[in-house]
Amino acid sequence: MDSSVHSQRFAVVDTETTGLDPQTCRMLQLGIVIARGDGTIESEFATYVRQDIPGFGKLGAYEIHGITRRDLRDGLPVGVAIDHLNWALRDARFIAHNAKFDIGFLTAEADRAKRAVHLDRPICTLRLARSLEDGRKQSNTLRAIAERYGVTEQANHDALDDSRVVARLLPHLFGAAGIERSDQLDRFAP
Repeated sequence: MDSSVHSQRFAVVDTETTGLDPQTCRMLQLGIVIARGDGTIESEFATYVRQDIPGFGKLGAYEIHGITRRDLRDGLPVGVAIDHLNWALRDARFIAHNAKFDIGFLTAEADRAKRAVHLDRPICTLRLARSLEDGRKQSNTLRAIAERYGVTEQANHDALDDSRVVARLLPHLFGAAGIERSDQLDRFAP
């Protein structure tokens, strides 16, 4: 088995939500990009998440994510969205920027939908960026990191766009941290 981080498959995941607390807020959008550690994007999936809750209408910070009720009507039910995530994770390792946040929402939504999220050794690119010399001195927002490494697609609080940015950042972050083998990523668990 090839242990090179460059050939490793990652499920780069991002969520957009109604707020910050996974127990009281809900997921509105899920983006998944399957990418190799060398930045090669293999596939993409995104959906708005339809919340089948009577009276559900709280959209949270619309001015940040721009998601409307009409968008949600066209989305997948939360259980089906979680099923898509699990399908992506069958042969790819979970990675996200501020993974603790996304994992909190994915786990809470999966619990509400009576599903499980199958995470095995997740990785957080925020922790990775903070471990770097320049990451200890500068902002580590996804936008700031993208600008530092010249990734031109800027994160804009769209789950698929943000996942694409993280996927494109992987070879830069791995290179800056001197990561060559997949097992070296374990220290960046959320």
